[in-house]
Amino acid sequence: MVVDGEDRLVFANAALCHATGADPARLPPGTALRDIFLLLAARGLLGPGDPAALAEAALAEDRNAPRQRHQRSADGRQVAEIMTAPLPGGGFVLCAPDVTALFRAEGEAREKAMLLERVLDTQRGGVALFDEAQRLVLHNLAYRRHAGATPEMLAGRPTLQEVMESLDRAGEFLTTRERAHLDEAIAADRRKPRIAARERSDGSVVRFISSPQPGGGFLIETDDVTDLSRAEDEARRRAAILDGVLEALPHGICVWTPDRRVAMFNAAYVRLMEGAPLQVGDTLEAVIRRRAEAGEYGPGEAEEVYAREMARDTSRPQQRLRQRANGTALDVRTAPLPDGGYVSVVTDITAVWRAEEEARHRAAVLEAAMGAMRHGLVVYGPDRKVITANALAGVLAGHAPGEIRPGRSLDELVGMLHASGRLGPDADRLARAALELDRSKPYRGVRETPEGRVLEVSSDPTPDGGFVVTHVDITALAHAQTEAEHRASILQVMLENMRHGICLFDAEGRVVAANALAAAMTGLSPEAFRPGRHILDLREEQIRMGEYGVSGDSLATLGTRREEPLRAPDRYIRRRPSGLIVEVTTDRTPDGGYVRTYSDVSEDHRIRDELEHARSAAEAASEAKSRFLATMSHELRTPLSAVIGFAEALMVDPDPERVVDYAGAVRDAGRQLLALIEDILEVSRAGRAEDEASFGLIDIPALAAALGQTAAAKAQAAGLAFEIDAPPGLPHARCDERRLRRILRVLLDNAMKFTPLGGQVRLAVARDASGGLTFRVADTGIGMPREDIARAFEPFTQLESSHARRFSGSGLGLHLAKVLAESMGATLTLDSAPGAGTTATLRLPPRITISAEAATQEMT
Repeated sequence: MVVDGEDRLVFANAALCHATGADPARLPPGTALRDIFLLLAARGLLGPGDPAALAEAALAEDRNAPRQRHQRSADGRQVAEIMTAPLPGGGFVLCAPDVTALFRAEGEAREKAMLLERVLDTQRGGVALFDEAQRLVLHNLAYRRHAGATPEMLAGRPTLQEVMESLDRAGEFLTTRERAHLDEAIAADRRKPRIAARERSDGSVVRFISSPQPGGGFLIETDDVTDLSRAEDEARRRAAILDGVLEALPHGICVWTPDRRVAMFNAAYVRLMEGAPLQVGDTLEAVIRRRAEAGEYGPGEAEEVYAREMARDTSRPQQRLRQRANGTALDVRTAPLPDGGYVSVVTDITAVWRAEEEARHRAAVLEAAMGAMRHGLVVYGPDRKVITANALAGVLAGHAPGEIRPGRSLDELVGMLHASGRLGPDADRLARAALELDRSKPYRGVRETPEGRVLEVSSDPTPDGGFVVTHVDITALAHAQTEAEHRASILQVMLENMRHGICLFDAEGRVVAANALAAAMTGLSPEAFRPGRHILDLREEQIRMGEYGVSGDSLATLGTRREEPLRAPDRYIRRRPSGLIVEVTTDRTPDGGYVRTYSDVSEDHRIRDELEHARSAAEAASEAKSRFLATMSHELRTPLSAVIGFAEALMVDPDPERVVDYAGAVRDAGRQLLALIEDILEVSRAGRAEDEASFGLIDIPALAAALGQTAAAKAQAAGLAFEIDAPPGLPHARCDERRLRRILRVLLDNAMKFTPLGGQVRLAVARDASGGLTFRVADTGIGMPREDIARAFEPFTQLESSHARRFSGSGLGLHLAKVLAESMGATLTLDSAPGAGTTATLRLPPRITISAEAATQEMT
């Protein structure tokens, strides 16, 4: 409206009439300004209060200069912007546009900005917004906490460099690694995305993500990834232990997937299958075909092997041995794995200690973060209705695009997920829990989506009575934990299926893992190898159990190993009190620990001893053969030469007077030759058991007398004295008389052969204390050393083996006598010393003797 210098209306537009609710006819030109103000006050357009007082106050305002102010109606629903300007001829013009909508929008914007600031401060992720001059525009409490800053450091819009320098002065960057992080953060080009992480002095790990913004500034987001970093470190540590074990184990390892494809294998497996290349992903059929091409199987055998392997039940442990075409023997063991696959353990048992394992599992790659905030975020008001949300919230929670929008209630959103089946098999419980949850208190929970994604769901109250729901994708962390457990289960399956005891120690010598066979090999209980026990504790327990001898001997047995039980690489052999021979091998693992392997090598040592004995026996047999050939060539040649010589003499000089002498010489040589041949044949027959048909009752005194008569004649001819002591009443013997005579004749012949002129030979027969009979043939001959007695019983052996032997003979006599005695159940022993003569003792057991009276009754 326009008012003249006398405060009367000159002009008013329709909007003024509409605002006052008056008929334009009531506001004709010339209307007093007081009346207009009274009308406006009555309508409440001048604010709350007495209309007359409000009109007078408005009338008293100075309008000689331009003025502008906001005027709210009495009910507060309407806001006008009052502007007055003086006119040149006096009076003024008043303009009052309605700015109610603008005023309300500004208020709502301020409230929403305050709400967003409160929301940001409730987030666990930090946010800091910098402008194009790298000055801090906005940040939340989480950023300040993650950066280690104080409110004073971030006050006054400091630059990023100023913030970093303040943190440096506060001692946030002390180590060389942290200093490098500081320099890189200051020098980084913020026009490009950047991700960095650092470990703070309190041990927490913070990740910083810098993203350029359209206006030239940049946004820094921070996350506390301590748990994820530790999980990754643990997974790497477990993987290093597993890799170390696989490398140290002396076996070929191959892990197969449920569909019979190669998942992983170690170098030892490749060496065992030399000539047949192997790679991850190969099918069983392809592996068998390559082995067939490398000559592993015979012609046409590959199809048979493939059919047999496909039919094999891999759901249970199995073991088998196989002889390969290249001459090596393999021990193959299979054991099922939790995922439906199986592990194959191959050991080259022709060289037990030529195997090592390699196992590789790849750590799961963390899913790429979605959205700038990297978290799903939904803000609800006190009425449980959505105020705002980001796009990632719908993706993580499982909503369709556009389902989460302002004004939609929590009950509606939960109902949508339930109806669509996106809450999974436990939908009823999850829906009920989400709706009944007390949102006035913080909540943290974890759930798995039907697609397999693992979410950490948080609910935090806001000051106005609402709450904020945050979804964080922790699938990578969950998978890392599952992978670590999976690796541990594979390790345990492999350890328990080893043919050796395995124990893993950390760098301090404490048990990490062990199989049951390790306890059995060391003489300890499986409980003794529980994780955390020190190897010195195990050693002391073994000493107490006597595994290293009595207490005083253990120090000498262990030596320097008592105080230094772990060395790597190391290998030694130990014989346990039980007789078990154990080979102990120690190697380093990549993490600085140790892997110790215990192997039972008792069978190897037994085979080695048997081979050594066999070698000695073969050498002895070869030596005996040489002696036999040398002896027989001499013993056979002598009588044959005599026969041939005297026969030729008869042909040349058939003088009747010489025929008898020559014929006698031929006869004696022939008999000597015949006796030698009979000795050889008797030796070949002597090992057989006696024929009971040849048994008879032998009158021992009569037998002794007959042998003595013959021996006496030989002794007289040799210039020796002979005695016989066989008292009457001696028991009879039930055995083969021919064999008994032969034994005694050999003993008498040997006694006379090795007794010099003037010596004495004596035959004595007596009954021993056990009821058996004892024959003793004693001489005063040359005798022999005690260590040569055993050799005297060997065939074709003479203790003097030079070419100029003083005593003839084939060397079969004593051997034949001993074999014959053993076939009768008797024993034959020698007692001798050089120059003191020899005594041969033949003992007949009681079972083949019978008293003289019983023998007389039996014969009658």
